[in-house]
Amino acid sequence: MEKEVQQYFNDSILVQAASTYQITFSSLKELGSFENYVFEGENSKGDKVILRLTHSSHRTKDQIESELNWLTYLHKHNAPVCVCLPSNNGNVVETIKAHDTAFYASLFEKAPGGPVKVHDISFNDKLITKWGETIGCFHRLTINYSRPNSIAKRPDLVEEYDKQFAPFLPKEQKLQEKVSEVLQAVKALPKTLERYGLIHSDVHSGNFFYNQLTNKIVVFDFDDCSYHHLISDIAIPVYYSSWLKHDNQLDRNNFSHEFLMHFLKGYQLERSLHLESLKHLPLFLKLRDCELYGVFHKKWDIANLNEKQQNLLDEIYERIMNDQPIVDLNIDQIIQSL
Repeated sequence: MEKEVQQYFNDSILVQAASTYQITFSSLKELGSFENYVFEGENSKGDKVILRLTHSSHRTKDQIESELNWLTYLHKHNAPVCVCLPSNNGNVVETIKAHDTAFYASLFEKAPGGPVKVHDISFNDKLITKWGETIGCFHRLTINYSRPNSIAKRPDLVEEYDKQFAPFLPKEQKLQEKVSEVLQAVKALPKTLERYGLIHSDVHSGNFFYNQLTNKIVVFDFDDCSYHHLISDIAIPVYYSSWLKHDNQLDRNNFSHEFLMHFLKGYQLERSLHLESLKHLPLFLKLRDCELYGVFHKKWDIANLNEKQQNLLDEIYERIMNDQPIVDLNIDQIIQSL
C-alpha cells in the first residue's frame, strides 16, 4: 500500500468497519494490503467472512457499488463467485471517514476450497479446464448484463491506463512510444457485444479457491472489474500461469500451448469462442506487461529495489522494448486444434 494511504489507516478504522458488519474484532486476520486492506474474520453467526477496506484514492464509492452490482448479478445467475454481504444498515458499502479522505468497507462470503499454487499437484489439466469453463460462464452472463440507471458504469480499462498506470512509467521516450503502440493497437479493436463487455480482468490463480474433490472454482476479488475486450480474461491466466510456472522461455512457450488447449476446451463448454479473436492474445499479453510495469513503479521504492524486483522489472522492460509477449504462441496451430 502507498505511504500516502498508510498514514490514514489505523485500528480505529478497522474497529468501525468490524462493528458496522458485526464482525468479531479479535477474529480479524490481515490477508493483504496491495490495492486494498483485506482481512478474514468471523461474523456474529460464526461464519468466516472477508472484510475489504478501499481507500478513496483508489476507488470511489460509486465505483465499488457498481462492482458489487455486477457481482450480485453473476451470483444470482449461479456463477461461482463470493457474494457481498450487507452491513447493519443494509448497505453493501459503508463509508468510514479518515481525516479529509475515506475508506469504503465491503464484506464478502469466504470462498470454499483453498488456494492453488502453480507447482501444486492439483494444478493440472482438470483444474485448467474448469478455469476456462468458469471464465466462459462469466462471459456468457456478462453479455446480458444490464446496468441499472442508478448504478455508475465501471471504467473502460484501456481508457483508465492514462490514470492508473501511465503517470508512473519512466519518462524514457522510447519506452513511452512502445507502450503507446500497444495501447493504440488495443484501442483500434472493435467493441462488439460478443467481444467486449464488463469482465473480471484479473482471474489469475491467486484470485480463486479450488476444491479438488468437487472440481469447483470460486472466484473473488472483483476490484479490477472493467469494461474490456473479453479476450483479456483469457490472456491473464496464460500470462500469470506461464510466468509463475517456468523461468525458461522454451518451457513457458510449451506450457502456455498446453494450458490454452485445456483452458479453451473448458471455455467452450459455456460459450462459443470467436476463434479470430485468439489472434489478439499476444497483444493482450503485451498490454499486461505495460500495466504491470506501471503498477510496480507506483508501488515499489524504485531507488531501493531488491534483486528479485530489479530482475522482474528488467525482464518486463526488455519484452516491452522488443515488442515481445511473455510467451510465443502458435495461434494458427491452436485454432486448428480446436
